[in-house]
Amino acid sequence: MVQQGVPAVGLVHQPFEKLAKMQAVQLGMPEAPLLIYPQDLPSKDPADVVRTKAEEVSERAGALLLAQRDRKG
Repeated sequence: MVQQGVPAVGLVHQPFEKLAKMQAVQLGMPEAPLLIYPQDLPSKDPADVVRTKAEEVSERAGALLLAQRDRKG
């Protein structure tokens, strides 16, 4: 999508960070925006912790998408 001019961001659990970066390079997109975040544990974490994590990730994703839009405009 980024290559087509549509802002996009990859969401990647931290254990897969290295693999995601390698794949982005292989796809010819070494600067692809990736949001790396801690692995979710919804079955172990209390609901408020899961909600807080989700809110933080959504805020970071939004910021990355807006930054792409601002660079394009």
